[in-house]
Amino acid sequence: MKKLIIAVLAALSFFNANAFTSGIHDVQPKGGFNLGLQFGLPPADDNHIDATMPMVSLDGNWTVASGLFNAGKFGRNGAIDLGFYYGMCHYRESANHDNGVLQNCLLFRSAFHFEFVPKLDVYGGLFMGTNIWSPTGDADWDTDTKFCGGPFIGCKYYLTQHFGFKAEFGEDMSSDHNYPNAAFGFAFKF
Repeated sequence: MKKLIIAVLAALSFFNANAFTSGIHDVQPKGGFNLGLQFGLPPADDNHIDATMPMVSLDGNWTVASGLFNAGKFGRNGAIDLGFYYGMCHYRESANHDNGVLQNCLLFRSAFHFEFVPKLDVYGGLFMGTNIWSPTGDADWDTDTKFCGGPFIGCKYYLTQHFGFKAEFGEDMSSDHNYPNAAFGFAFKF
């Protein structure tokens, strides 16, 4: 799936003549703030059979460096951001019980951004943080906290200067795999 996304993004860059003639400048201006709202596929876990909702997440990042190098036909390009991620998902313990678990995912993230095509922000980075599993209903176990970390890639396509759509793909490298493998949503640039 990741290879398909990369191939599609590469093809788009070659078919867009404007990107080759005019150059692209500062995909993410230094000091800019971006906010994202996403809905993702619930992370899979053998202990929790039924997800009762998609993974809902909110992420924000601040651009700390921009225009890192002159990329010739792509203009002054390349940006680095630092940010946060909060995701939430609910699972039922089994089909016959109201007991369940609420997963809260709190992460620190950093990514490198590059714009191959006007309005298309392509990025990749790393995340790390914690998952907090809290019982719901009459469950008889305590809250559990576990490490979460790994790589992610994504892209944002801006329809206007401040609003666009985004898609992200990630992989939690910890033993529980609690980060959504695919998420789609909205991007806001301030």
